[in-house]
Amino acid sequence: MKYLNIRRIFNIFLFSLFACFSLFRGTNTPLYAQNQIQNLSFINSAQKSVSFPFKFINNLIILPVVINNSDTLQFILDTGVGISIMTELSIGDSLILNYTRQVKLNGLGQGEPIDALHSSGNNFNVSNIRATNQDMIILLQNVFDLSSVFGTRIHGLLGYNIFVNFIVEIDYSKKIISFHDPETYKYKKGWWIFQSSRKNETLPLIIHNTKPYILAYILMNNGTRIPVKLLVDTGASHSLWLDTFSDTLIKVPDATTEVFLGKGLNGDIFGKLGKIPEVQIGNFVFSDPIVAFPDSMSAGQSKGLDYRNGTLGAELLRRFNVIIDYPNKKITLAKNNNFNDPFKVNRCGIDIETPIPGLPYYVISHVRKGSPAEDAGLRRGDEIKYINNNHTYNLSINDIYEFFYKKPGKKVKLGINRDEYNFSVVIYLRYFNTNKDISK
Repeated sequence: MKYLNIRRIFNIFLFSLFACFSLFRGTNTPLYAQNQIQNLSFINSAQKSVSFPFKFINNLIILPVVINNSDTLQFILDTGVGISIMTELSIGDSLILNYTRQVKLNGLGQGEPIDALHSSGNNFNVSNIRATNQDMIILLQNVFDLSSVFGTRIHGLLGYNIFVNFIVEIDYSKKIISFHDPETYKYKKGWWIFQSSRKNETLPLIIHNTKPYILAYILMNNGTRIPVKLLVDTGASHSLWLDTFSDTLIKVPDATTEVFLGKGLNGDIFGKLGKIPEVQIGNFVFSDPIVAFPDSMSAGQSKGLDYRNGTLGAELLRRFNVIIDYPNKKITLAKNNNFNDPFKVNRCGIDIETPIPGLPYYVISHVRKGSPAEDAGLRRGDEIKYINNNHTYNLSINDIYEFFYKKPGKKVKLGINRDEYNFSVVIYLRYFNTNKDISK
């Protein structure tokens, strides 16, 4: 067994296609960690559950994690990955890891497979939960740049192998997560398997190669109602992604916008955003959800992955308080105060990042073609100094994006610094398309 002291291997929107990759040992044989699930327990053996608050940024849950007695690291809770993944470390981070072999990762994007290390025999602590002898994947390229995207240090993705033995309760309204012993956990009245009410419903959970899926229905613009298998992905910030290559009945709507969707393991992901009439999950129906349709080049490596039709992301999941019951293969959805929120869409047309995570210094990382931002002359690399008279040093990335999510026609005034030259632009929010504005 070799030992790896990682102090700075990496310098180190998310469409969050973290889930959409396969792990290879030089062949097409997937690599999973199902043999480790018994090595999970509460640190205090008398405890039957653990609850603690989580950070919530860009619809994603961020948890504190200690690995092999490291300092506290920040990981995204991602039901879409099997083995936990170290995506980046920064200056000053020190971590001792065991590693045994190099692997290649395939996923969404237009580039080549990337190199990573498969590390085994690691110990994780998440609050009062201990996981021993755990596998982990260490990316050798900072392909996601999560810390810049989120504006705070993000070190990786916490996968299936860390919480599969528990019943995991996510209270999106209070931002509290709970891990329960399945032997002693009791569902609230009316939450038994396959029972439902107007406010909550319990559905079967399909576990395939460590990933959780549910069956749902979508309604297309031509009136066709289609059953779909969707990955339940807490590590995806969008509402719904649909794979047109998985079913010929799934059609891209006529009114769409071509966009940069985010970063995948193998490069940038492009596709289209549009609306479909509805998605139905159990008895819950959402009208006019905004759906992402990755293009064929971006989706090439994951075409037909696990025979699914798409992904159910956190923009939909956050409208419920969710109980993910892996041991009994069921999921409970209970409506919360977010249920009737409008679907968020960036009507400005810029993505932002923080080159120095943790500091309120925000620059434009991408300008969408045909957007109000492009019309206003904004460029990649422009620094945003203020928004509507709010200085950005008082704002988080979430705060800034909230300005871009407002209704069409709203005015946003941006103060910009470009090469030491300060100027301002006024943008009237809209969603841009040559045929129809999908945001209306």
